[in-house]
Amino acid sequence: MRELLTIILVLVVADVLLVAYLVFKRVRKGLTLEAIEKIKKEWKVVNQEGDHRHTILEADKLLDYALKQLGYKGSLGAKLKKAPTLFSDINGVWSAHKIRNNIAHKINYKVDAKAYRKAMKQFEQAFRDLDIFD
Repeated sequence: MRELLTIILVLVVADVLLVAYLVFKRVRKGLTLEAIEKIKKEWKVVNQEGDHRHTILEADKLLDYALKQLGYKGSLGAKLKKAPTLFSDINGVWSAHKIRNNIAHKINYKVDAKAYRKAMKQFEQAFRDLDIFD
């Protein structure tokens, strides 16, 4: 009888630990230091680009990478739909992403200096919201 109680107790403790681990893994929303450093490094490179179109495309890729590292799946649009509360201005992030989509899908789409600055500020704020930038 004592052996049965010991086995039951061990199984219950193992189940509790497994559930706790799975909950912790799912709830944890932080990026690894490695991912943060990679994003910071790439952001510096991206901001040295002279081509506004290419810079916006690369900034969008970095945001996609950050959300992927946080466990979100799908396209960046799908990730943004699943994670709107991560951002202080989700509409601004969407606006920047839409400029990226226009660049990628419209022939000869032009990005003027004002739209470029606004999009890059939105991407930068998104990274601040994710605690990547100070």
